[in-house]
Order: sequence, then C-alpha cells, then structure tokens
Amino acid sequence: MKFTLRQLEFYIALAETLQISKAAARCHISQSSMTIAMRNLEEALDAQLFVRYPKGVKLTAEGERFLAHACNIINSSRAAVDALHDRSDLLCGTVRIGVAETLSAYLIPDILDDIERRFPLLEIIFHEDTAPELVQALRQKNVDFCLLLTSNISHDADLKIETFIRSQRRLWSSIGHPLQSQPAIRLKDVVKLPFLLLETDKYPDVITDYWQQRGYAPDICFRSNSFEAIRSLVAKGRGITILSDLVYRPWSLDGLRVMRRTIDDFITYMDVGTVTNANQPLTTETRRVIDFLRQAITRLDSSF
Repeated sequence: MKFTLRQLEFYIALAETLQISKAAARCHISQSSMTIAMRNLEEALDAQLFVRYPKGVKLTAEGERFLAHACNIINSSRAAVDALHDRSDLLCGTVRIGVAETLSAYLIPDILDDIERRFPLLEIIFHEDTAPELVQALRQKNVDFCLLLTSNISHDADLKIETFIRSQRRLWSSIGHPLQSQPAIRLKDVVKLPFLLLETDKYPDVITDYWQQRGYAPDICFRSNSFEAIRSLVAKGRGITILSDLVYRPWSLDGLRVMRRTIDDFITYMDVGTVTNANQPLTTETRRVIDFLRQAITRLDSSF
C-alpha cells in the first residue's frame, strides 16, 4: 500500500467540495489529473472512497473513515515542517480571530493557555459572532481569519476554507431510554420522538436539510440557543437530540447522565476549520497562529 501526501491533499479537497471540477481548481490541477489521482489512491488502498454521480461524488462509509486519518496525516506532516522553522516566541503584533459561538464555548477555553504560551509577545483578539457576521467582517478586513463550523457555511469563491477536523453527529438520549436497548438505531426510529433543537451557528438549517433529504422531518418540541439547556432536557428524558461529539459531555449540570449512540443510516459531521480571504495574503503572524490552531484542534479532537 503506497500513497503520497499530494494524493491525500487531493482527496481531502474532493471530500470537502464533492465535485471534481472544484477540487481540481482548488489544487491547481486539471480535472483529468484529479480523477487519475483518486483512482490511483483507491487502488493503493484497495477500497472505494467515493460513489460517482453525474453532478458530483459522495463519500462511501470507507471514505468517511479514511478522511479523518488523511487529515491527521497531512496536519502532522505540516506540523513537522513548521516545527523546524518555528520562531513563534519572537512574533509580535496583533492577530484578530473571528470565532463561532459553538467553538468559543467548546474549543477556545481548552487551547487559550497554550496559545498564550506559544505567542507571548503577540496580541490575539477573539471576536465572537454568528457565521454570516464573521464572514462579513472577514471580507471587510475587520478580522484576519475566522474559526468556524465549515460544514455550516456557504463555500463562496472569495473564501479559502480549510477543515481541521470532522466531528461526527450522534443521537443523545437519557439513560434508560428505549432506543439505548436497540442493537441498531435508524432515522425512522427517531422521527416520531420529541426533538430538542439547538439553534446556534446555522444548525437548524443544516440538520433539517439532512432530514428532508431522507424524506423525514424532526418533531421539534423545544428550541434553545443554550447547549446546557438542551443537554439538561435530554438528561431528564424530555426529548432526544442529534449533536456532534465535539460538544458532547456525559453529564448535565444537575448531574444526570447523557447517553449517545450512532444512527446507522444518518452519518453526518460538524466540520471545524479556518476561513480566510482568498484574495488577501496572510501575514506571517496570522499564518503561524493558524498553523498552531490546526495542530491544537486536531490533537484535542483525538481526545473526544
């Protein structure tokens, strides 16, 4: 089994765009070269990574599993090179980061101390807002880059998007919920249950689109912008929800257990990464901070 880092970069681009033409353009190669590279990668792995359709491709289950490993390999290789030339402790100035509400709550607290230790002379300013407002701030050059849920935004041509991690969404329920005793859970088992909908970071649009594509609609009984409200209601048995592993915690604030299970026919992900202005060169300071975040977030993801 032999494959190259370049093939993995092509593969990640295709997995994120799901179109040969867009992936080829992103990687600055021809469509035929992209097609050949993916065919060679599948042969090297002896696995089918994509299903081809007239208007694009879709990852197979094997492709989804391999994608996380491919991202880790690419990130590790970049980290190895960066470490050889790292002079982060000498950087000074200001880097302004737009950060999504979800990530402000569930990522930044875990890595803030590490950021400050790595860049002691650098002033790093976080600006939390909704994704549309942050993208607008990026276009107006009010932030240097954004840390967003890249699966929840439009991939416009003037934006350069890099996904660091893909956090799988799973069913959350209370302990002892009837679904927990089933050997397998499918979306049809969930559709009639009271659904607790989190309303941050465009999640309602994303999740209802997934349901509609499969001919279902969630029976929404409660909406909230608060993760802890949703978690507590799930733990009390007032409904179920579907949220990513990144924001999962096994206990509610009042000490009740929250269980999670995979829905076998409903594999979706919350992607996390950076968004930069494709037409605006990055400063050395900004690039170094992005490199650090890539490593820190990938490392943190492995603990969930």
